[in-house]
Amino acid sequence: MKLLPAALIVAACFAGGCSSGPGDFTKEYQAALAERPGAVLRDAAAGRAAAAGFGALYGDLSRANVKARVRDVYAPDAWFNDTIATEKGVDAVERYLLKTAEGTEKVRAEIKDVAVSGADCYVRWTMEVRSKNLAGGRPIITEGISQLRFDSEGRILLHQDFWNPSAGIYQHLPLLGPAIRHVNALIAKP
Repeated sequence: MKLLPAALIVAACFAGGCSSGPGDFTKEYQAALAERPGAVLRDAAAGRAAAAGFGALYGDLSRANVKARVRDVYAPDAWFNDTIATEKGVDAVERYLLKTAEGTEKVRAEIKDVAVSGADCYVRWTMEVRSKNLAGGRPIITEGISQLRFDSEGRILLHQDFWNPSAGIYQHLPLLGPAIRHVNALIAKP
């Protein structure tokens, strides 16, 4: 039983997205924002048009669709963070998305809303993930928002996701899932 508290700490660390040191993600994110100011979008209609490629790619995150679209959607020096991984450059983004597509049976996101503020386009989405290794193959549905910045050619320069992977994915992991669900239950108690 003495292992349980240690296991809960490790689970909480994974669920919370521990980094290699305090503030590392924030510093990296702030640097990416400063290095990639992006093209200013006129209005929500311009944001929806710019986000169309994003929607087409993530609407069917299959190997064939990634291969066909990723280089049109992401700029060569894109910075990407989905709260699980940080990738730099379109080659790295492509490898990561292909690995994701190959490790799942289905990943599909539906854009629900788009908001624009200067160069930032915020896309609210619902994502369905299916994998025989997660949730017994049942669909996992999660909600999130992506902050996108585009270059002058309409390709994504910066992609930062905001979502809760412990509610969406981690709680369904075979060994870690029960510990995460236990921690979530403890936190939710009044």
